[in-house]
Amino acid sequence: MSKKQQPTLLITPPFSSVGNPVEQEEFGGIPCEYCHGNGWFVGIEEDTRDTIRKDCPVCKGYKKLKATVTINWSADEGK
Repeated sequence: MSKKQQPTLLITPPFSSVGNPVEQEEFGGIPCEYCHGNGWFVGIEEDTRDTIRKDCPVCKGYKKLKATVTINWSADEGK
């Protein structure tokens, strides 16, 4: 089976491939690149033109992202 090594994934086939197994690994705690890990960015209020903090649209204000990697094992029928 595959091994998770933060932040990389070492992919190795399973010992028994009966039924084409599916694996799923999660990598969490990755800082959001859109807001640079702040969880917000400066926006402008349309009515009053005041500057306000808006939640990051990517991480939703949580400051970090999670990646889910799915591996579907199947036979390689190409040459």
